[in-house]
Amino acid sequence: MLVDFNDEILIPDDVENFAVVACDQFSANPEYWRALEKELSPETSALGLILPECFLHETDARLAEIKRNAAVMSENGLFKPVRGAVAVTRTTVYGRERRGIVASVDLDEYDYKPNNAALIRASERTIEERIPPRVRIRRAIDWELPHILLLVDDRERLLEKAVDSARKTTLYDCDLKGGGGHIKGELIDDCDGLCAAADGIIAAAADRFGTRLFALVGDGNHSLATAKYCREHFPTASNGRALVEIINVYDDGLVFEPIHRLVKVDDPVMFTDSFKAAIKGDATTELYAGDACVTVNVPSDKIAAINAVDKFCETFVKHFGGSIEYVHGESALKQAGSVGIRVRGIEKSELFAYVLKNGVLPKKTFSLGEAEEKRFYIEARKIN
Repeated sequence: MLVDFNDEILIPDDVENFAVVACDQFSANPEYWRALEKELSPETSALGLILPECFLHETDARLAEIKRNAAVMSENGLFKPVRGAVAVTRTTVYGRERRGIVASVDLDEYDYKPNNAALIRASERTIEERIPPRVRIRRAIDWELPHILLLVDDRERLLEKAVDSARKTTLYDCDLKGGGGHIKGELIDDCDGLCAAADGIIAAAADRFGTRLFALVGDGNHSLATAKYCREHFPTASNGRALVEIINVYDDGLVFEPIHRLVKVDDPVMFTDSFKAAIKGDATTELYAGDACVTVNVPSDKIAAINAVDKFCETFVKHFGGSIEYVHGESALKQAGSVGIRVRGIEKSELFAYVLKNGVLPKKTFSLGEAEEKRFYIEARKIN
């Protein structure tokens, strides 16, 4: 079964004090995570089960803590099982309301390799070197906590109509820490309408794009790739599926934001001069070196521009040192000792047609909203 809308899902007792944002957010802002560590208990919150990417250099020590926290949560019965799908309504601090459905998907129907014909495909390039560290974390505990968002091209709003007509029971309705806004989760235990909607989405894709397709991965692609790796190399009775949130790409509350590049370098002037000499094009963008802003040329095709920027930045860092961060918002581009490069993002209406015609996008091409709008860890599923 591609999507199981009747799987067992685990819900924490106190969602408000459990939920935290996806681990790959605020990677250039460890203070965000430090503040949460002062506010939330690692033995009763998702913070005790994840490794924020800004702390990857502390993996060994934090992995030991994750195992200990998981043991405490298991002993105390932190999670309560329900069976069905969870309809999620998220209101962010930016005033946007977004709707999704949490269910499990068959990992055999997902593939991140280029030019595949799977029902679930990656939208951005997967960097296989990023999978092994995530494998260690996934295997450390008995549950998965997904921040995976699957995007469906549901112009007819089949899933939304199925949710509206289904019988629902409220599971949680609370605010989210760290500026996450508000979230409500409702259990749907009659799944026939959702299953029919999923079939309709696949059929519509076949008519529209000439290929059977259910979803593209909008966020958490490396997490889903890690789940598939674990299934293939460390199979268990229950890790053949992965828990995800499914969102209509045309949902009114879903916005695509560009992900900018922030390059930490010793000599911002040399970086800027080298960039101007190396990259040409008919369009322009801005480079920020501290308080200074310089207009530079880039290719007019947005994807070609991102590829050119990434290739230059990676080559420069390899030869002259430094590091590359991927950041949201104009304010994050203006940091001392760094050069910020504004990136023009892809529109959500362009996503499916582009990927199906040209293949996966470059890594970090777009973001589903701002950092605070990313999925929060709430629902869990037993995998070991």
